[in-house]
Amino acid sequence: MHDDGAVQPAGGLAGLKERIRKQPLLALLPLLALLAGALLFSGGENGMTAQEKRLSRALSDSAGAGNVRVTLYYEEGGSAFGSEKTLRGALVVASGAGDMAVRLRLAEAVETLLNLPPGRVMVLKMEEDE
Repeated sequence: MHDDGAVQPAGGLAGLKERIRKQPLLALLPLLALLAGALLFSGGENGMTAQEKRLSRALSDSAGAGNVRVTLYYEEGGSAFGSEKTLRGALVVASGAGDMAVRLRLAEAVETLLNLPPGRVMVLKMEEDE
């Protein structure tokens, strides 16, 4: 309690909940920060980098693959010469990946093109539009 008789919210989670109740925009700040970061650092159209777009187009031309979208995952590391990005893995989502032969061909192509070990490439079936 302060001199004016108002009760101040307790610290911790209860205090945070009380502040969010009084200032609803405060709850949106983390979400807005994530959204701004995603927009600033996206690789352009649909958030894909040029390399991801090129791979997606090439793999889409593979027999049975259908529509393909590739997402590459990097790990940032520092060195004496500055920051370096190391490719760690790839996710391939393809409409034709329900067929095991197509799935294996897509995985093998990405492993070969990007010099990734087999455990670093995942191929999933794309959800069908209704």
